[in-house]
Amino acid sequence: MDRLTLKSPSKINLFLKVIKKREDGYHEILSLMQMVDLCDELCLKKTKGGVVIDCDHPDCPTDERNLAFQAASLLLREANIAKGVKIHIRKKIPLSSGLGGGSSNAATTLRGINRLFDLELPRERLYDLASQVGSDVPFFLSSGQALVKGRGEKIVPQTMYKDYWMVLVRPGFEVSTKWAYQNAKINLTKKNKEFNFKNLEKGFMFFEALRSFTNDLEEVVSKRYPVIQRIKEILKNSGALKSSMSGSGPTVYGVFDQKPQAEEVARKLSRSDWFAKSKGQVFLTQPISGNI
Repeated sequence: MDRLTLKSPSKINLFLKVIKKREDGYHEILSLMQMVDLCDELCLKKTKGGVVIDCDHPDCPTDERNLAFQAASLLLREANIAKGVKIHIRKKIPLSSGLGGGSSNAATTLRGINRLFDLELPRERLYDLASQVGSDVPFFLSSGQALVKGRGEKIVPQTMYKDYWMVLVRPGFEVSTKWAYQNAKINLTKKNKEFNFKNLEKGFMFFEALRSFTNDLEEVVSKRYPVIQRIKEILKNSGALKSSMSGSGPTVYGVFDQKPQAEEVARKLSRSDWFAKSKGQVFLTQPISGNI
């Protein structure tokens, strides 16, 4: 096999709890993540040596700042592979959107090189390499539904209801993940809420739990960017069972149990004058399972 093409999915945070700042500079988190079918596409091709990244999005870095570049370099070095790889990224996941596009690209690169060079590395080894690249990267090697702990490297698979649709609304600006975490309010005196994840594979139990989930980064980000709160309210008033910001934002998602309703909301939002002026994007998505 000389080349391989793989889908690279995005994710949403069904909830995100920022517990504390760690000594290594990262933050301890607890998050329930779900992969969704808004995907980039990665085309990997063997070369004589080195790592080359190109992308159809002009603002996507193609050097050492790119997580796929870092993942490829790490795996080729760890596996003592003399040859190289060229990776073409077709972007559909917006940059710096809270949807994990860069982390997903890195995880997909690890899976792709593992297959392309017939390395047959076990999942545990790929998880270890993924955690060296970035906090969210290990999740994208999971089954697609997981409770994420630590700085993101501890993955606890979950079985959750998936028969619903989401409208993703991404305003026309980026939010720095580093800034969001640095400015998030951490209440160390407040006892962390214990969530019960039993029976989340049942629709009515899932939706009941979903309504109680929150994102600890949402307050600081929406205070700086009030449009996030406005989008949440629009989705809620349009019948969303839940609306929340994903990750560090600025993408907001609304959950709908019926596809026609979600389609109509997405259509109206994308045609609205105020949203058009903001140069934002609207996506209709649904949950998916992972690829490994």
